[in-house]
Amino acid sequence: MKKDRVKIPTDLSNAVLYKAAKTCCVCRIPRAPVEIHHIDQDPSNNVESNLIAVCRNCHDEAHTKRALSQNLTPSRLLDFKEKWEREVSTRAAQAMLPSGNLSQAIWTYVNHQRLPDVMAALGVKFEPDILTSLVARGTTDPHGIPIFQKPPKSSFLTTIYDRFEWDESRRLHALYTRAVDDVILAAHPLELGAIWTKSEIKSLVEPGSLCFCMRGFRFQRGEEISGEEDRVVYAKAKNIEIRLIANTRHMYGSSALYDSFSGNRFAAILMLVKDVTTDGPNLVIRATPLAMGAGFVHFAYHTPYSLRYGWAKGTDKSATKRAGKVATTQF
Repeated sequence: MKKDRVKIPTDLSNAVLYKAAKTCCVCRIPRAPVEIHHIDQDPSNNVESNLIAVCRNCHDEAHTKRALSQNLTPSRLLDFKEKWEREVSTRAAQAMLPSGNLSQAIWTYVNHQRLPDVMAALGVKFEPDILTSLVARGTTDPHGIPIFQKPPKSSFLTTIYDRFEWDESRRLHALYTRAVDDVILAAHPLELGAIWTKSEIKSLVEPGSLCFCMRGFRFQRGEEISGEEDRVVYAKAKNIEIRLIANTRHMYGSSALYDSFSGNRFAAILMLVKDVTTDGPNLVIRATPLAMGAGFVHFAYHTPYSLRYGWAKGTDKSATKRAGKVATTQF
């Protein structure tokens, strides 16, 4: 008996399409329009494990029983779905690492207060060899929390790293930046650049979500208090906003303090979402930055999402021009 079609809820379809990078799980042809197919061919069975993103040609094949078809049986479709979604998640996370998209681009802001909490929730540990060395030198406690050795002496902005000797500050920074990479590989953060509508953000982003975004941001300097500043970090596109506060104490190096995270800059940011709200016509994502990096190049950012829209092939010729401006282009 044929069952009646039941409309797939928007939140569910958004999740299915995001996990597949809006790409056919079977042929994986970039930029081909995709549809959602019910693997068991029951149009009322709207559960995520039964839904797969496919292009129109593969969708037709899935409904075809002729001898020369690909024989896209439910078991084969499920295998295609699982393999492609796993590859999308892995490749996207790897591309978020500095070494994954541009050599010499590094995390020059790491939130020493919040990152250990996120690591604990994910079961991620600090690199044992570096941690053992820092603990032995009295630079951190066994949990990787810095133990300040000296008060900073400067008439300029100071950071956590100014409280240690130069070699120790480098080891401490290495400990935390490697931890950021491990968090990304463990958590597979949502790539905000792959979400283009309010509907998709409302479906996929919630308090506690780990998200990654590479784009132009506005870094607004604040009042200097005791050698530190709280900087407002802001981006807006299509009535969607990202708002963060980044304290300079977590920045590494004078270039980060006075150049990379000041004014209009292109940056990559790993963030922990606090809430998603509306402010008039705008959808606002408020988040805590866990790590920020400068020196990234948009057209060198290779993920299944970027391949769909041609960024990795350099078709976005205005990327370099936009890097120095307030972000006004789509996510």
